[in-house]
Amino acid sequence: MTGLPVVSVITPTRNRLKLLCETMDSVAAQSFDAWEHIIVDDGSDDGTAEEVAFRAKSDPRIRYLQRTGDKSGANVCRNIGILQCRADLIVFLDSDDLLRPRCLERRVEIMQRNSVLDFAVFRAGIFVKSVGDLMRLYHPQSPGDNLLRFLTHECPWQTSGPIWRRRFLSEIGCFDETLLSMQDLELHVRALSARARYVCFPDVDHDIRGQDDATKTSVRHYKDPAYIEAAEKVQAKLFDTVATSGLLTWSRRRALLGLRFGAAESWVRSRRFGRAVRVWNRGCARQQAPLHLQIAGLLMLCAARLGAREDGLCWRLVNKWKGWSRFRQEPSLLEQANASSSKISNGCAT
Repeated sequence: MTGLPVVSVITPTRNRLKLLCETMDSVAAQSFDAWEHIIVDDGSDDGTAEEVAFRAKSDPRIRYLQRTGDKSGANVCRNIGILQCRADLIVFLDSDDLLRPRCLERRVEIMQRNSVLDFAVFRAGIFVKSVGDLMRLYHPQSPGDNLLRFLTHECPWQTSGPIWRRRFLSEIGCFDETLLSMQDLELHVRALSARARYVCFPDVDHDIRGQDDATKTSVRHYKDPAYIEAAEKVQAKLFDTVATSGLLTWSRRRALLGLRFGAAESWVRSRRFGRAVRVWNRGCARQQAPLHLQIAGLLMLCAARLGAREDGLCWRLVNKWKGWSRFRQEPSLLEQANASSSKISNGCAT
């Protein structure tokens, strides 16, 4: 590659050397070569710095940045990468995930051909040990309301799914560095609430590692009290974001209330029933939930408290009730995608 890169791949990492090497190999194997791969180290002590420096000697497209300052975390590292990248297009790649060989070529082609797009989304496979071993995709990506899906935690894409215009990320404020979890969900809700122009493509061009790791943020979000408390703040921010944008439909309001009930459930699992009740009551008050729904939710929290096992009768009843209350997305609730994305998908994008 000569001159400036066309696309920047940004990878935050911390003490994941073995997995990071596989991730870097997947970028190095791309059919498109006008890229830079920015590794932002969040304080590794496992030889990450030495390995990346060794690779960078033979490939100047690889750049190593070390996170400094008091703030840490993946969001901080991603924002550092955004500030330091040299390309107008950006892909975020987690340090345990992989790009397929034509990923960057196809994504760049789409964004260059469709200058109106703020971002484009591509599908992911899921694997445990080797790509394809689970034989399934991350999300079915059926037509519908993607903002509603994110609000119900049925995330239609993950961090590595989109390719972004740097300009748009700057306009919406990049990643929120105060969040402990749900950072990609919050960013995507903010992007959709800003009425971003985007298209989802059926191409499967990257793979997400699906191993159950108790240290992963996505796992701690449901079990660690500090993360549960932080999730409450995220939920409040999501409500403000959607409401301020004028996009708070009945189904989206109900989905946001469902997130609040989910936080209350997590407090029940942590044996803090009083906290669970307070969280649910505050959520109902803020969203002006009907009294009968608030009372039913309190009864369900009581049922969850009595349930010794989450696959037992009490928890099954709770899950049924969440479906009846439309806290989870169902086919009858699918709405048309927003007019701007529909117009793009029918018109300019290929």
